[in-house]
Amino acid sequence: MRSVRGDAAQECLPLDLPPPMPPAPRERPARSRPEAPVADGEDVRIRLRNDALASHGWPAGTELLVSTDRRPRRGEVALVREGGRLRIGVLEVRFGRSALRTDQGAVLLGPSARMVGVVTVAGAPLAGMPVRSVP
Repeated sequence: MRSVRGDAAQECLPLDLPPPMPPAPRERPARSRPEAPVADGEDVRIRLRNDALASHGWPAGTELLVSTDRRPRRGEVALVREGGRLRIGVLEVRFGRSALRTDQGAVLLGPSARMVGVVTVAGAPLAGMPVRSVP
């Protein structure tokens, strides 16, 4: 058999495809861990329980004012919340990770660590003043 060419040949069918649609934006899943409560721009007062920052002239009992609206930079004294505990020390980088250095040594910060703020003011120890304590 021979195929026949001519007017009787099948023509191309017109296909009307809709224009390509961009993918729908994916909804973010709800966060599984709650964020640490941080005061909105308010300063936090704490009192040191030990001599971990005595080299800065801050012995045990020194009251510190922490500014929560500033993010600490390397070399500044920072307050960090990690695993339900507050830690304080000089912020530095060790082995490619953030660490807090005190007179008792350095502590590497894990991925759950959240920066609370930077120490802006230190005051002499006052007897009888109720203030949150930090180790």
